[in-house]
Amino acid sequence: MSASPQHPARDTIPIGDVELHDHYLPALPAGDYRIEATHALRTGPEASAQAVGGTFRAVQRFTVRAPQVAVDTTAVVARQPPDSSEGRFAEVLPHLVLGDPMLPWERELSGADRSTPWLALLVLTDDQLIGGTASPTRAESTTVGAFLADDPDVLKPAPPLESDVKPDDPCEVIRIPAAVFPEVTPRLAELPYLAHCRGANTGDRPILGIQEDGLFAVLVAHRFPAAEPPGSPPQDRTKNIVHLVSLEGHEPLLGPGAPDFRGRTSVALLSLCSWSFWAHPDGAAHFRALAEGLTLTPDSSRAATREEMWLRLPSPYRDGDGTPAARRQVARRLGDGYVPLPYRTRSGERTFGWYRGPLTPVLPAPVDRVATATSADALLAYDPAWGSFDVSLATAFETGRSLALADAAYVQHLIAFKRATHDLVDTLYHQDTSSHLPAGDGNSSARAAFGALLDGPLLSTLGAAPAQSRDPWSPPAPEPVPGDPSEELTAFLNSGTVRTAVTRALHEDTGLRERLTPVVDWLARLLLLIPVPFTRLVPDARMLPPESLRFFHTDPNWRDALIGGALGIGAQSSRDTVQDEIVAAVVRAEVAEAAARHRDTLRDAGPDDPKDPGDPGDPGGSLGTVSGLLLRSALVSGWPHLAVRAVDAAGVPLPVLRMEHLSSSVLLCLFNGVPATVELAEPQEGFRFGVEDDGRIPLRSLLPDAGPRLPLGEQLGTDVTFDVLRHLRPSADPNVRVLDVGSLVTALGGALDRAHGTSVGTVGPADLALQLVKVPEAIRFDGPDGDRFPATGGDPV
Repeated sequence: MSASPQHPARDTIPIGDVELHDHYLPALPAGDYRIEATHALRTGPEASAQAVGGTFRAVQRFTVRAPQVAVDTTAVVARQPPDSSEGRFAEVLPHLVLGDPMLPWERELSGADRSTPWLALLVLTDDQLIGGTASPTRAESTTVGAFLADDPDVLKPAPPLESDVKPDDPCEVIRIPAAVFPEVTPRLAELPYLAHCRGANTGDRPILGIQEDGLFAVLVAHRFPAAEPPGSPPQDRTKNIVHLVSLEGHEPLLGPGAPDFRGRTSVALLSLCSWSFWAHPDGAAHFRALAEGLTLTPDSSRAATREEMWLRLPSPYRDGDGTPAARRQVARRLGDGYVPLPYRTRSGERTFGWYRGPLTPVLPAPVDRVATATSADALLAYDPAWGSFDVSLATAFETGRSLALADAAYVQHLIAFKRATHDLVDTLYHQDTSSHLPAGDGNSSARAAFGALLDGPLLSTLGAAPAQSRDPWSPPAPEPVPGDPSEELTAFLNSGTVRTAVTRALHEDTGLRERLTPVVDWLARLLLLIPVPFTRLVPDARMLPPESLRFFHTDPNWRDALIGGALGIGAQSSRDTVQDEIVAAVVRAEVAEAAARHRDTLRDAGPDDPKDPGDPGDPGGSLGTVSGLLLRSALVSGWPHLAVRAVDAAGVPLPVLRMEHLSSSVLLCLFNGVPATVELAEPQEGFRFGVEDDGRIPLRSLLPDAGPRLPLGEQLGTDVTFDVLRHLRPSADPNVRVLDVGSLVTALGGALDRAHGTSVGTVGPADLALQLVKVPEAIRFDGPDGDRFPATGGDPV
């Protein structure tokens, strides 16, 4: 822990670890600034120099900008408890994580030092807000001018507005009764303890616009949510509303004494972010309950078996349906991940076809014909024993072709690359067949031949008198009739020499590389299934029911057919087909390498950047067996930056190839390898704050080199605890449980001194955050064989 971070977090923090800092102060707070420089020119001896021409002066004005009346919604990384959730939140202090680590300290409050944030998180109930009934959070939409207009009943701030804030700019406002305001707002001296900066490695998170250096600002409320007492019926829930408010202009109301409201009955504050949740004794939307629910069958009647956690369609048939042979055939197909779908043949007959997408519960054997297929029909498979078609690979080919044709930019790049390759082959062919061009390396051969001429009789021959011809002129003999040029060219293209030359040129020719790069980049996204429609991935919704986790392998045949369909457009002749076949191996290899690097490219980790310590695997430029998981759960929406970590049987973290929200409740993860263990965990930057059910917290080590000599942050002992709820502000309402932060920090410092056996020094914001943290929860799925997944059920950790 330190006062302020001095380095990008992602370069120093291993996956799963976290750093806490008191604050992250900008070089200059937001505001309008003026720089003035003066200069006087003097003549004569230094002691009696006289000014000449007066004083020269230059003035420059500039503005350091920062949010003042609104915060972009993309700046909000996490909210706890999640928006609209229900659960046992009575002992949790709500908090907000911002992607801009400096935001809480970018503005200054009057009468406070720079470490005091200008933002605060308020927890309110419906009866503590006035107006705004049309909004679930009771916020009112207005303009800056209307908000600042004088109102005899409402006390409003008068902050110094920056030059870029206009009176007609939109903003959100809340009104709190004057009698309630002192109960629910923090004092000016308490504010520094309610915000801190946190660093975490973001390598195991979806890329959702978060700051890739892994630094975040965290604001913590000082009030526990209102909830019915223990033992109340589960339906007796209490709505809590959280607002991130600006305190600029309200400094006089935040002192230790009774505030002067100047006869106003309410106070207006700018709300920069808001959400609501429901707290009651028994809730299902907390992390542990949702995570443990993933290990159950869809009807929650029992724990799911290993086989039931693979991505496949459960059998809809009963034992009495069909013949035994038919039931075995259907069971085998469904077990292998197939789904029966309606299919119409090209001749018009209606039947059904077996379809399996790229996400399969089994790893299929290689299919040789995929690499040479030039049409979807070539990849149709017919089972004469049952009269059914397997349309999987044909669908993959046609999907790749359709997606490619739908992207005009890709088609343009691909055609340009194919034309450049065509020109290269033409040059090689003419060089090989023309009597005017030497075979082999044209440049070096031409230089050698020219040098030999210069060393020979060329110059003397040119200087001599022309000799008389001794033989009479006769016309040249007619050239022999050439053979079939297409056969000749095909044989030339299939020669090993040409294939080697083309392959070398694809790696070394700058012009070809420039045309190939955008093609490879587009195909790498296709290989990771990014543009592929979800219905091609999961053709039946029953394969991924609500609140479920499903594991899969990816079918390399399906992915190869997908790439083949996208590469095959633009072929107009057999020569194009052979040419495509020659370059395909090089292109596919480069696509695989680009796919392995794709996530690092998105995270802006170039090849010269240092590798994240503990980053989940190093792609290493190669793509191996690709596996993954699909998660459909409220965990995805409630914890959008949910951490997913996978390791192989040797305990080595697997590279994450893709981790993306396909919808608000569906998360897709692809790993480069087959994991032996997969862990889902609350993100380190979004773990919860609060107390245990008895109102106490376990004390944690602040001095790893003193006292018990435990690692920093380690619990000092199961019986070394501190009663937080003894430090609440007096209130007649049992639902208003607001921390007296000053009293809490003083008493906590004394308890930590006694537990360590020495003084720990002044307790700062990061120290307080460390003591109040509730350990991030996780669930782990282990393969019992050490090299397969998933396990039967999952184990909370």
